[in-house]
Amino acid sequence: SLLPTHATHSVIGAQLGGGDAFTARVEAYDKRYRDLAQLTRDYDVVSGGTGRARGADVWLKARAPFRLDARLAYGFVRSRRTDPHTGTIASAPFDVTHSVTSMLARQWGRGWQTAAAYRHATGRPFTPVADATFDDTRQLWVPTYGAAMSERLPPFHRLDLSASWFRRISPSTQVVAYWSMSNVLDRKNVHAYRYSSDYTARFPVRSIFERSHYFGVSVMRT
Repeated sequence: SLLPTHATHSVIGAQLGGGDAFTARVEAYDKRYRDLAQLTRDYDVVSGGTGRARGADVWLKARAPFRLDARLAYGFVRSRRTDPHTGTIASAPFDVTHSVTSMLARQWGRGWQTAAAYRHATGRPFTPVADATFDDTRQLWVPTYGAAMSERLPPFHRLDLSASWFRRISPSTQVVAYWSMSNVLDRKNVHAYRYSSDYTARFPVRSIFERSHYFGVSVMRT
């Protein structure tokens, strides 16, 4: 049977301001884990893992020129834990060292609002295939993996735009129309890698979030 995971979290933070003009908040944390249950590539459960995550989050909000509302969120983390395949300590699968989200929004009057958001993140770590041998019994190539979590995917980038319109058409009825474009620059962010049948070639697998449009209208009654 598996033991329950134990975690110890320590968090310290500070905030400056708090109004519409300016707000700044910083939090630093240290998280320690033991008795972790993890899955291998074959979906076997391995227990008894340990781990530690240290990082900080920064959040800024300010009124910018041209009546713009600006927001910035930055996160730093260093997360390491037991690799379920080798038992060694390595980067956690979600060890995204740096992540940044910035946004500019503006109210235009008559119920209109527009916004632009840009997101960037360090690529996630992964364990690469170092070699492969042919299994005559099963008639397939069997991969040999390199050092645990020793490589990273390319950095993530995405620019999004949005616009909305709000109107109250009666004391009890409101209408909201909205439009957004995700991944405006059609950035080919890499979600993972796939290999040829003999593992001699590696190909990037693009994220499913290609350039996309979303639009609609909602009618709300109170």
